[in-house]
Amino acid sequence: MRYLVTVILFSFMNVANAQQRAMFTQYMFNGLAINPAYSSVDDALSFTGVYRQQWTGFDGAPNTQSFSVHSPLKSSHTSVGFMLIRDHIGEVITETGTLVSISQRVKLDDDTYLAAGLVGGLSAYKANYSSLYDPISGSDPLFEDQSDSQLDLGFGLMWFTKDFYVGFSSPFFISKNIKGTGDGVNNRAHFLLTGGYILPLGETLKLKPYGLVKYVNGSPLQIDLNASLLIAETLWLGASWRSFDSVDAIAQIELTENVQIGYSYDFTTSALTKTNKGSHEFMLKYRLPVKGLNFPKCYF
Repeated sequence: MRYLVTVILFSFMNVANAQQRAMFTQYMFNGLAINPAYSSVDDALSFTGVYRQQWTGFDGAPNTQSFSVHSPLKSSHTSVGFMLIRDHIGEVITETGTLVSISQRVKLDDDTYLAAGLVGGLSAYKANYSSLYDPISGSDPLFEDQSDSQLDLGFGLMWFTKDFYVGFSSPFFISKNIKGTGDGVNNRAHFLLTGGYILPLGETLKLKPYGLVKYVNGSPLQIDLNASLLIAETLWLGASWRSFDSVDAIAQIELTENVQIGYSYDFTTSALTKTNKGSHEFMLKYRLPVKGLNFPKCYF
């Protein structure tokens, strides 16, 4: 087992110089995590927390936590957001980040808007290899601890109504190392194209087909396709397919007009299916009205 963990850690060390950011299965209910313009879509003060445990049963598997808040600034068509994220890998590698975003929307016609957003922040990467390999860390430079800090900048665009949207974003378009003990972490720019639509199916049912295409230079194109059914404006039930990775089951219940909880389970379809029992993700969202604005239901 120690040999297996060593191999995995070496893999992560190599990937660290061309690292991909954490992604969530329930991104369709947590839009600020992938597009800073999303805060223009929801006219509410919204708090969202997500916990993701990947590859259950696999020692040292990644786990990720995020917390975000966003709100319009009264009726100015400007909105702001804030996000904290922590990604923990292999028991020794941790990346944390703090991001602040701002978005401005313009009205194109009676119910159609175009929004543009910017996001920026700081992230810190730490790899405490010596905590597991102290006997050899002093003589082998491959096992030296690493600590890096970097500046992150990104952008996003969204075209939307209350029933559909299309978005294009690069939430980490620029990542510049500003301080560190190693060579720095090269988080390559992520480019995301997303879209969703609400299709009424009678008085009590709505169907939401949704998709995401992610491109990172040097990695295969990732495609997410999913559909969720909204029952009686209260319960979302859905399924998702992620290329090269998983098939996912998703559920969300709206306990009140303010509180929603969500859960997803990923059935791994890659070669890792033999070594883990899938991935779990939990979400809690709390929405409040903003003084001077309506408090409409947000399907995205």
